[in-house]
Amino acid sequence: NNIAVAAAYAREKMNVKKILIVDWDVHHGNGTQSIFINDADVLYFSVHRYHGGNFFPFLRSSGPNTVGTGEGEGYTMNVGWNSKGMGDNEYLQVWDKILMPIAKEYQPELILVSAGFDAAQDDMGECHVTPDGFAKLTRQLMTLADGKVVCALEGGYVRRVLCNCVENVVKTLLDRNSGKRTAVMEEELSNQDGSLLTRMAGATVTTTTTNMERVINSSAAKSIRDTISAHQKYWKCLQRDDAIG
Repeated sequence: NNIAVAAAYAREKMNVKKILIVDWDVHHGNGTQSIFINDADVLYFSVHRYHGGNFFPFLRSSGPNTVGTGEGEGYTMNVGWNSKGMGDNEYLQVWDKILMPIAKEYQPELILVSAGFDAAQDDMGECHVTPDGFAKLTRQLMTLADGKVVCALEGGYVRRVLCNCVENVVKTLLDRNSGKRTAVMEEELSNQDGSLLTRMAGATVTTTTTNMERVINSSAAKSIRDTISAHQKYWKCLQRDDAIG
């Protein structure tokens, strides 16, 4: 488990106190989860196909109600899709509604990404995240931890698809000003009234805070709400009246 080893090395050798692991592989990272299940110094976040435990690795513990144990309670987060076909809008809503608010509250010193690309359009995961979509997810993460983001290549089974996704993410990582521009844009948009605007790399998605179904399907919206409900008691950012949406 390269990500788990990297986290352990960063803590022991580099004195990193708090780490966020983001796993966007289409399969749940049950091994990583089990390693850090009771550790409050590593926040593990995964978005993956779940189908009520009927998608590999076929575990109920891959679902939203697994939140960590002991001192790590509240520091394991799973957004489990219960239908196939999720794409950029669904993943961006996960970032907007859950991951980014919690990460800003948690204040990690390092971001490690389990960067599997089997959720990409035309790969075997039967999802529709585009290469540009993965770049946008990465760009958001670069606003955290002073841009200290490390991606470890994992899944991805169609080489032409994998190449395009990796290229877009690497280009984003090499643009050291990307995260700063995104952070400035977020601050400007947060001061606007009315609908919530999530704008990344020139793309704008307009949603209301009370109706995610306007941009994503109802199954995805329910998965997001289920995770928020499971974690509301642990995170102040999820306790707003409009947090569930």
